[in-house]
Amino acid sequence: MKYTRLFILVALFLASCAAPARVTPTQTFTQESPSPTSTPDVDGTPTLTVTPDLAMGNIEGNLSWLIASTSTTMPITRVNLEINGHTGDYPRYTTRTDQNGDFKFANIQPSDYGFGIYLNMKISERQCEAPEYSYSRDLKWLHYATWSKVDVWYDILFSSVDITVNPGETVALDFVLKCP
Repeated sequence: MKYTRLFILVALFLASCAAPARVTPTQTFTQESPSPTSTPDVDGTPTLTVTPDLAMGNIEGNLSWLIASTSTTMPITRVNLEINGHTGDYPRYTTRTDQNGDFKFANIQPSDYGFGIYLNMKISERQCEAPEYSYSRDLKWLHYATWSKVDVWYDILFSSVDITVNPGETVALDFVLKCP
């Protein structure tokens, strides 16, 4: 009798683990910026090598500071980026800038996407208090929030114009922060 109860308890536990997964209408995909190899980058995060799919599209670019005194650029690393689909099944993708400030959303579904930038930068990495943003493509950027917590500066920007990604197409978006 004692073993029968234990058997039923174990069987119920295993049955609950085998239940089918629920599918939600929003898909979320996370990918790190690809590099030529599959070795960890500077902060130990593994990178991903992606094989191009001609039926899918890509968005890639760079995020950097313009150093006015030397007219050079410095990469902005570890910035979170997100795109949200506005057609079809509303896919959502996230990525992060790598050690060179580069980012890539690879093999994404063709669709119209809103673009979001979540700057989460240490205050010591800021070049000035209120940087100006310049970009390779005007998406009517909306500045949602800026705040500082402990030693990190947070800044959130979203596009109010969608990016259209077509099959086999790569959309380039570069961002430069500069001090006035």
